[in-house]
Amino acid sequence: MTGDPTNLERRNLPVLASQSVLSQVAWTMGSPSIVMPFLAVSLELPMFLAGALVSVRQAGGMLSDMFLAVPISARQQKKRAIAVTEIAIGACLLLAVIVAAVGGSVMVAAAFVLAFFLIGLIEEIQSLMFTDLWGDHLGSKARMWMRYLQLGAGGLGAIGLTLVLHELTRSNPPFSRHSTVVAVAVAFFVLSGISILAMAEVAGKQPKVQSGRKAAGQFLVEARGMFEYQWFRSYLTMRLPLVVVSLAVPFFALIAAEAHHSSTKGLTALIVSSAAGYLVAAPLWQIVNMKSHRAVMVSGTLMVAATGAVLVSVHYLGLDHDVHLHAIALFVATVATTGVSSARKLYFMDVAPKKQRVKASAAIKSISRIVAIVVSAGLAAVAHMQEVSLAVGFIVLVSLGAAITCFRLVRSPDTHGASAS
Repeated sequence: MTGDPTNLERRNLPVLASQSVLSQVAWTMGSPSIVMPFLAVSLELPMFLAGALVSVRQAGGMLSDMFLAVPISARQQKKRAIAVTEIAIGACLLLAVIVAAVGGSVMVAAAFVLAFFLIGLIEEIQSLMFTDLWGDHLGSKARMWMRYLQLGAGGLGAIGLTLVLHELTRSNPPFSRHSTVVAVAVAFFVLSGISILAMAEVAGKQPKVQSGRKAAGQFLVEARGMFEYQWFRSYLTMRLPLVVVSLAVPFFALIAAEAHHSSTKGLTALIVSSAAGYLVAAPLWQIVNMKSHRAVMVSGTLMVAATGAVLVSVHYLGLDHDVHLHAIALFVATVATTGVSSARKLYFMDVAPKKQRVKASAAIKSISRIVAIVVSAGLAAVAHMQEVSLAVGFIVLVSLGAAITCFRLVRSPDTHGASAS
């Protein structure tokens, strides 16, 4: 379809805005980082499995990134493919819940692993398609407005729905309460997928793409070549500790699930705190990012370290019986990791030379995924054999190290601009 870009944007903006809000509600209420691990712990699955679900999801994303994402995201028409991915993610969550209701422990564990692997596989493809779709059909201001609307309205919607469900199901058994939340998330994934079909999509030229095996081979060669550049080595040194910092949310949720999985308020409190965290993070970090990316990364990593230290301390003192304590910790971790994530992406755009940006981004993403898989699996093993608090303690120590690394390595754009040119 062709037409005036302004009219096209005016027509598509309400459709994409509605879709993004529906999707945000779905991702918040069916969060693979919070809700599903909480459900796994409540089903008394091994702690190693609950923690290792992060690794499984990252593995799916890495395979998708290397072999499937580029050729699939190069499709001319993306809205139907995006609709399918939204519904497919909902189906993965529904599969896990249905098997949990009727299957034995081994079957439930297998269903959770399969669901998380497929979610990781699908969401990476979807992310690339959304980037192209928004870039092709929305201007810069519209994209920024959409992002804030998505976090704001989607977060408020998730909070409201979660509180309503809490009141309606508070007398139900734990699994019934938790599965109801996931079922509502599935419904919103379906609604999100259906709603995007209403947009008017402009068909672009079909780009030439390499086969998965050939593209993967070239990717490895290009990634190895990036290590010749000093800016890349410096950025990677700063980036890798932040991978561990990003694990704060799932492992803070895990220690909360361990303490409150049978509580009537446990999951509700975590979903509300997580949604509120996204709500606060967007305007807060936007202001700080305008002045200093380093300030955001250092303060975010220190927030994670301080919050994790408090969690570990109250755990060993036996004072972690109040679910609100864990909710506050998850809120702070969500705000902090959201800020760190946005700042490092903006900082990358500042320091990466334009000609090397795409190759460097792909290399850093894949290396970071490998580190996330290995570290999260190791922390899951520690949580299973010892205590989740020890895994959280490790995240605290690395977060402190990450704060120091960011303070020393992150410089102003002007300083890097001179060295990169």
